[in-house]
Amino acid sequence: MGGCSDKLDCDSIETRKAVLQMVADDHRNPLAKYAAKESTAKPSSENTKPLYLLGDKIVTTSVSADKRTLQCSGAISAAVGDTKASKKIDFTVQQTSDGKISVSVVPFQF
Repeated sequence: MGGCSDKLDCDSIETRKAVLQMVADDHRNPLAKYAAKESTAKPSSENTKPLYLLGDKIVTTSVSADKRTLQCSGAISAAVGDTKASKKIDFTVQQTSDGKISVSVVPFQF
């Protein structure tokens, strides 16, 4: 199978899903904590769970010599209740020797 999905891309659907999942799985995420702290909505299970959205533009900031690792950057926002917080997000996309793709997100700096 030599389709488009074999090519590394900072802005592919698979990469976006992986980045959002990693951020959502981090329950100590400072971006979501900030949005929750600033929200004036009354706490409930529905409006305290952050909703994440990656910005429209994800860019490749560097490519390794073997073209198996990309450094990427974009914007991410977390909405909690009536508050939305946005921050730059940096992440790495790597292709292993067996062709699998892995994504790692740089922790947020405040």
